[in-house]
This record gives sequence, structure tokens and C-alpha cells, in this order.
Amino acid sequence: MAEIPALFAQRPIVLRHHKAAMYYPFVESFAHTVVDIPFTLIIQAVFAVILYFLVDLQRTASQFL
Repeated sequence: MAEIPALFAQRPIVLRHHKAAMYYPFVESFAHTVVDIPFTLIIQAVFAVILYFLVDLQRTASQFL
């Protein structure tokens, strides 16, 4: 959600590229999505691990996995 304003700021550039027949806007948005997936997964994993231990759930390896 935080990146939506940045995507709208890039909209004139994407439209200019589309008019020049360089690539479709779908390709640009798909590329952003593919690049953002690893970062999102890493951030969610770090948050989950911190939250798991912050709420003091069981700390044995068998309970954690």
C-alpha cells in the first residue's frame, strides 16, 4: 500500500513508454510485482519471528516449526 503513490508518480513515464511502443504497462507492473515478492516475504518472515517470541509462545524447536 505504501508504494501506490510512487507507482502513480511513475505513471507519466509508463504512459510515454507505452505511446512510444517500448513496452506495455502490464509488463512494467508485473516486473514491479516480481521484484517486490522477495522483499515482502523477507519482511513478513522477520516480523513473524519477532512477534512469535514477543508474545512469549513456546520456544522449543518442535513448537516453533
